Amino acid sequence: MAVLKWGKPKIEIAKILAGGTLDDWTTIDTPKQETSELATEAGNKVEALEEGGGIVDVRYDKNKYTFTFQLFAKSGTSKPIADVDGVILDNYAVRLTPEDDALPGFIMDKTNVTVITTWNTTDGELWQYTFEGLVPATGAILKPYVYTP
Repeated sequence: MAVLKWGKPKIEIAKILAGGTLDDWTTIDTPKQETSELATEAGNKVEALEEGGGIVDVRYDKNKYTFTFQLFAKSGTSKPIADVDGVILDNYAVRLTPEDDALPGFIMDKTNVTVITTWNTTDGELWQYTFEGLVPATGAILKPYVYTP
């Protein structure tokens, strides 16, 4: 068993259907090296200040989570999630399993998805997918996920 949750991840997506049920999970092709990233933006800090600037109390809003990765546009393949000029109307769930699948990864039950198409001489065409965590029906936006075969 590994110590760190690193290495080549397994990324899966499922479209959220009417009524909030999930379509079947689909495994995404292996992303371009070093492009899979979960970014966390700290929630806004709100301070209650008294005259003179003393802090009476502090609270924080929820964090924001964004998961991104890039895929090579390989010959004979199509985008795993169809779009119109980068816009994807449906919501998706996304989950990641680390290379050592005995270790927990993460899942976001509800996300807004966008895609950007780029091209350069080194990599050719790339599709960069961004999954922004939305408030799910229950629980936290970002949850631990443990792969079960």
